[in-house]
Amino acid sequence: SDEGETAAAVCSASPRCAESLPPLACLSTSADVASKGALGLADSPELCNEVVSKLAPNDPTTDMVLQWILPCVRELALAQCSCRVVQRLLEVVGGPGHDKLVKLLSPCTVELYESPHGNHVVTKLVEVMPSASLAPIIEQIRQKGYLAVARHRFGCRVLERLIEHCTEREMSVLNDSFVASAEELCRHQYGNFVVQHLLEHGAPQRGAGVIRQLLPTISQLAMHRTASHVVQRALTYASDEGQRTIVAGLFAAESPHSFLEVAASRYGSYVSEELLSLRCAGAEDFIDEARRRLALAGPPQLASPFFGRVAERFGMCLATTSGEGGCAEHDDDARCA
Repeated sequence: SDEGETAAAVCSASPRCAESLPPLACLSTSADVASKGALGLADSPELCNEVVSKLAPNDPTTDMVLQWILPCVRELALAQCSCRVVQRLLEVVGGPGHDKLVKLLSPCTVELYESPHGNHVVTKLVEVMPSASLAPIIEQIRQKGYLAVARHRFGCRVLERLIEHCTEREMSVLNDSFVASAEELCRHQYGNFVVQHLLEHGAPQRGAGVIRQLLPTISQLAMHRTASHVVQRALTYASDEGQRTIVAGLFAAESPHSFLEVAASRYGSYVSEELLSLRCAGAEDFIDEARRRLALAGPPQLASPFFGRVAERFGMCLATTSGEGGCAEHDDDARCA
């Protein structure tokens, strides 16, 4: 598209930063400034620290630094040292200066989020810009592909900030996609964070939509290393109806994903313990039913240290596989990494 070509042109530009504004007299490292121009920030932690320390709202020095770096703001946003200067400017610059930064950086959203340093600049953009102004960033993500961004080590962070700061209307297209792919994303090492954020910060109907997608395989997901965190988050932030639906799904599952087997598994054990935090109507009945099911444990479950921890949390004394009884001390801090 024309818009995509324009963005590519902006991001591929190589401005002559060394010929930007004259050196800033207020900087003690003026020799470096004179020799390298603003690009000297990219590989000089000392210069970056000094510049950041002088940036403040409504300060003439801030406006001077802004004009100095604008010709090469993309390169600086991608560099380890200087990305901090760009982030600080986004925090303190207001009015037309802020708009200039946003105009130059927004078309480079994909290149920035893929960078180990530039991704922090994109998240700062999302945090400081009015949500109504984030449409260009959302569109760049839509064009890249929501799954690719959600599965990216740094892209998922940008999506988390967007979910936090944007309205449902502004994120509706992306949220539709996240809900539709919730079961797939929650198994992914990075995508699961996007689903968790949608459960915590999304509109109630989004949480309900995610639960509907997870329900057919809720017990399998509860035992999954990554997806189990999503199931826990769903139990924490679901409505009363959502909590009841999840617990009913866990109780209805059959072997090899029955509630007993979930409780005896490394990751499912934490999901089982989450039932003790239920707040929905009838929560005590669900907890009593969980205890009743745990009491039916056989040798395979009793041999599991994870099951033993769950039983303790539920205040139960179960016979061990050697035929001995007893309850260990309750340890609220016991948890596997």
